[in-house]
Amino acid sequence: MSTNGSLVVVGIGIQWAGQTTLAAQRAIQRADRVLFAVADAWAARWVRSLNPAAESLPYGQGKTPRRSIYAEMVKRILGEVRKGLKVCAVFYGHPGVLASAAHEAVRQARDEGFSARMLPGVSSIDCLFADLGLDPGRDGLQLFEATDFLIRGREVDARTPLVLCQIGGVGCAGVFDPSDAARIRRGLGALGERLSRTYPAAHEVVIYEAAAHPLASPRLDRVALSALSAAPVDDISTLYVPPVARARVDPEVLEGIGWDGGGAGVDSPLVH
Repeated sequence: MSTNGSLVVVGIGIQWAGQTTLAAQRAIQRADRVLFAVADAWAARWVRSLNPAAESLPYGQGKTPRRSIYAEMVKRILGEVRKGLKVCAVFYGHPGVLASAAHEAVRQARDEGFSARMLPGVSSIDCLFADLGLDPGRDGLQLFEATDFLIRGREVDARTPLVLCQIGGVGCAGVFDPSDAARIRRGLGALGERLSRTYPAAHEVVIYEAAAHPLASPRLDRVALSALSAAPVDDISTLYVPPVARARVDPEVLEGIGWDGGGAGVDSPLVH
């Protein structure tokens, strides 16, 4: 095993070429070995245009557990690093967002004494901020993977925006199967029931999917919380739950920090 190998993990954004940083592009071009896990054939073709020898990472089918799929990805990546090669692992979106294989590959490489780093990319969450006009610095943000949100009994503040990722995959340990309607409805029903403990049944939520290329439009379907279980979703669907009201400003704290807002009221955007 050579100790000269190295690893850089990059993301190509949601719209690949248009959202890939220059640093990520250069890492792909300069690598001895490029291994990728991207969303579609167009993205794969573009990665190969930067490095013709790029190869797809293994991805299971059907009921293959995702844990096994990700373990195989990490094994393949580390196998090339151990050969002494400069390896670039390419992932869809941001390589550090909902991509456990990317984090694990970096961790293992470092544990074995190799140089390893991750470069940031544009995630679906970043696209959501832009498409919904949501500034997390204004009212904060609660962000969870949907299954984790349910099984760990996460607490929710109804005054703070809530984002739940991968709502179509609730309770799915394997590859997302759009034909498994019963499982999808069951998961959405459980999610709706949990949220109904905090939000009114008529509260409007948004099912969001980022646009995959510049000529497409994002999905922004607004539905009542009570209708969530019947809504069509995919493996990339995200749920945005707006707050029922803004959090109250504590006048004693304002006085204690000497805030006068330069004449702005406490509801001004200057007050996060």
